[in-house]
Amino acid sequence: MWEKELKIAIQKKQSVTIYLIDGAVLQGIPDACTDCLKMRSVYGPVWVPLEEIKHVSRLIRLDAKKNLLAYS
Repeated sequence: MWEKELKIAIQKKQSVTIYLIDGAVLQGIPDACTDCLKMRSVYGPVWVPLEEIKHVSRLIRLDAKKNLLAYS
Protein backbone atom coordinates (compact mmCIF):
# COMPACT_ATOMS: atom_id res chain seq x y z
CA MET A 1 0.00 0.00 0.00
CA TRP A 2 2.78 2.47 0.85
CA GLU A 3 4.47 1.87 -2.52
CA LYS A 4 1.86 4.02 -4.29
CA GLU A 5 2.35 6.91 -1.85
CA LEU A 6 6.11 6.68 -2.26
CA LYS A 7 5.89 6.79 -6.07
CA ILE A 8 3.65 9.87 -5.94
CA ALA A 9 6.01 11.59 -3.49
CA ILE A 10 8.98 10.92 -5.80
CA GLN A 11 7.13 12.31 -8.84
CA LYS A 12 5.92 15.44 -7.03
CA LYS A 13 9.04 15.90 -4.88
CA GLN A 14 6.99 15.84 -1.68
CA SER A 15 8.36 15.36 1.80
CA VAL A 16 7.73 11.97 3.42
CA THR A 17 8.01 10.38 6.83
CA ILE A 18 9.21 6.78 6.67
CA TYR A 19 8.47 4.41 9.56
CA LEU A 20 10.80 1.41 9.65
CA ILE A 21 10.18 -2.07 11.05
CA ASP A 22 12.74 -1.49 13.82
CA GLY A 23 10.81 1.60 15.03
CA ALA A 24 13.10 4.23 13.47
CA VAL A 25 11.50 7.25 11.80
CA LEU A 26 13.11 9.09 8.87
CA GLN A 27 12.01 12.33 7.20
CA GLY A 28 13.07 13.75 3.87
CA ILE A 29 12.41 13.98 0.16
CA PRO A 30 12.66 10.71 -1.79
CA ASP A 31 14.77 10.78 -4.97
CA ALA A 32 14.71 7.29 -6.43
CA CYS A 33 13.33 3.88 -5.66
CA THR A 34 14.59 0.57 -7.03
CA ASP A 35 15.44 -2.13 -4.49
CA CYS A 36 16.56 0.61 -2.11
CA LEU A 37 14.98 4.02 -1.43
CA LYS A 38 17.29 7.02 -1.84
CA MET A 39 16.15 9.98 0.23
CA ARG A 40 17.49 13.47 0.95
CA SER A 41 17.23 14.36 4.63
CA VAL A 42 18.60 17.12 6.85
CA TYR A 43 21.47 14.74 7.71
CA GLY A 44 22.40 14.13 4.07
CA PRO A 45 21.49 11.34 1.66
CA VAL A 46 20.02 8.17 3.16
CA TRP A 47 19.48 4.77 1.54
CA VAL A 48 16.78 2.53 2.98
CA PRO A 49 16.12 -1.07 1.83
CA LEU A 50 12.45 -1.38 0.80
CA GLU A 51 11.93 -4.50 2.92
CA GLU A 52 12.65 -2.44 6.06
CA ILE A 53 9.84 0.08 5.39
CA LYS A 54 6.68 -0.40 7.48
CA HIS A 55 4.69 2.76 6.61
CA VAL A 56 5.02 5.94 4.52
CA SER A 57 3.29 9.26 5.25
CA ARG A 58 3.36 11.95 2.58
CA LEU A 59 3.25 15.69 3.33
CA ILE A 60 1.06 17.56 0.86
CA ARG A 61 1.58 21.30 0.74
CA LEU A 62 -1.35 23.42 -0.34
CA ASP A 63 -0.56 26.50 -2.35
CA ALA A 64 -2.97 29.33 -1.53
CA LYS A 65 -3.16 30.30 -5.22
CA LYS A 66 -4.24 26.78 -6.21
CA ASN A 67 -6.40 26.10 -3.18
CA LEU A 68 -9.99 25.89 -4.35
CA LEU A 69 -11.31 26.59 -0.86
CA ALA A 70 -9.43 29.88 -0.51
CA TYR A 71 -11.56 32.99 -0.57
CA SER A 72 -10.91 35.56 -3.27
